[in-house]
Amino acid sequence: MKYSKICHILALSIILALLVPVSTAPAHAAGASIDLYPNEGEIGDRIEIEGCDFNANQLVFIYLSSDIAEKGDEIDVEVTAYERVARAYINPDGGFSLTYLFYVPDELSDGEDREDVHGGDYYIYATYIPSKHIVAVAGFTVIDGEIELDLEEGTVGTEVKISGEGLRSNQKITVQYDVEEVDIASGDSQTDDDGKFTCTIIIPESSAGSHTITVIDESGNKPEAEFSVEPQITIDPTNPAAGELVQFSGTGFGKREIITITLDDAEVPTTPMTINTNHYGSFDGSFLVPFHGSYGTREVEARDDNRHRAKAQLTIWGGINLNPITSPTSPGHVGMELVISGAGFIANATVAITYSNNDETIPVATVPADDDGRFSVDFTVPPSIAGSYAITATDDTSTATSTFTMESQAPPTPAPLRPKVTGTAAAEAYFDWEDVTDLSGVSYTLQVASDADFTTIVLEKEDLSSSEYTVAEEEKLEPTEKEAPYYWRVKAVDGAFNESEWTYPISFHIGFSWTSIPDWAWYIFGALGVLLLGILGFWVRRRRAK
Repeated sequence: MKYSKICHILALSIILALLVPVSTAPAHAAGASIDLYPNEGEIGDRIEIEGCDFNANQLVFIYLSSDIAEKGDEIDVEVTAYERVARAYINPDGGFSLTYLFYVPDELSDGEDREDVHGGDYYIYATYIPSKHIVAVAGFTVIDGEIELDLEEGTVGTEVKISGEGLRSNQKITVQYDVEEVDIASGDSQTDDDGKFTCTIIIPESSAGSHTITVIDESGNKPEAEFSVEPQITIDPTNPAAGELVQFSGTGFGKREIITITLDDAEVPTTPMTINTNHYGSFDGSFLVPFHGSYGTREVEARDDNRHRAKAQLTIWGGINLNPITSPTSPGHVGMELVISGAGFIANATVAITYSNNDETIPVATVPADDDGRFSVDFTVPPSIAGSYAITATDDTSTATSTFTMESQAPPTPAPLRPKVTGTAAAEAYFDWEDVTDLSGVSYTLQVASDADFTTIVLEKEDLSSSEYTVAEEEKLEPTEKEAPYYWRVKAVDGAFNESEWTYPISFHIGFSWTSIPDWAWYIFGALGVLLLGILGFWVRRRRAK
């Protein structure tokens, strides 16, 4: 009975074993992975493989395929176009080393679907032997086709023609410069029926040295070529006068480098004082063309600390220089002493110098140039309206101009002193106000009116050089009542014709007032008083002596 029961259990187990399917996939580590060095290459290139987290002490097959699959999928089921490219032994640590390698084949011939290998995205699969279940996946890019550049070196902004062949037919293409996409300036934007194309690009802002140009088609082909960027400097203007400001810019130098600018090997001061390149090796700045040295064609050079350098030619034809230099933010003033220096003129020629704006030209000086075509002359700036003036020097063959900027700052408003508000003045009234100072010099304008709005002006004096005025006998004012006073005001005008505000209107009337007596009259009265006191004292002493 006991043995019969055991037999029944064994029979049932056999039946269940036959009914329940058993997986043929061996157990494996869930995190198995493979790495390729490099992860892209051309047909025939040698590729090294490294694996980790596999089951120890087993063998694995390595496959190259164009089919997309995942871990757990099977070779010959989800993957039908493949080439078995390597076999590796898993060491006790669950990995295998770079000693395993394969060569990129030109054909996938081991699977049901045979196909030629072409440029694009492929996949590497690993399976334990003899299972065909995929346990590890890695991506791989086959580089196919080739491109050729008509220029292999040049400056930023160079137009480069790219010719390509061996790519997939009728595929859209994009062009990358290093890792950034660049526009196709002209030519083909896709391959033809034979997988060929021709297009041009413009080399973008980039630092000195080698850069990779890559053409990528839709299937993943990405042939490459190298282009070497050379430094370049440009200047504007290229034919300045001595003393003129020159703008410069550079491209294709080293990244984050300090730039030195020289003129015929002599370093020149620049603005800004320190020139630094940006991340793309570019910079800009300016310098004043010096007066010393020879004229004609000169050489400007820019160089960085890594010996990248570029040159440009500068033709200096002479010019004039003002000292001090003026500008809208640092203007000059009337009476300023300027030194005008010239160079590049005809030797021993007579140079005429003028000072002018759009309305007026004032001769300044006539001076002979020396044997080297140079001159220097002092110039006192005359009264002139605020704004820009051209100082021009000419020997009738060469002409040079520099700009002088006249200040436009109005002088302060004077403070009125007398007559005071509602005060009394004599018919020959005395007006007084505080002095005002201005670099361009100052004069005053005085007005007297019979109304506070100054619509009826009875006296106006302009260009007064002192801060007081006494009405002349022929100008004396008619007597008035307090109820119908006169009003006076004054303003300051500097040598550049900049005007202050008028003082507020001050009322006064004509009549006797001690305050209307001017200071000089008080001095005379004082002197007469002292004299009278002296006479009186002398008379008293004489009387006592008798």
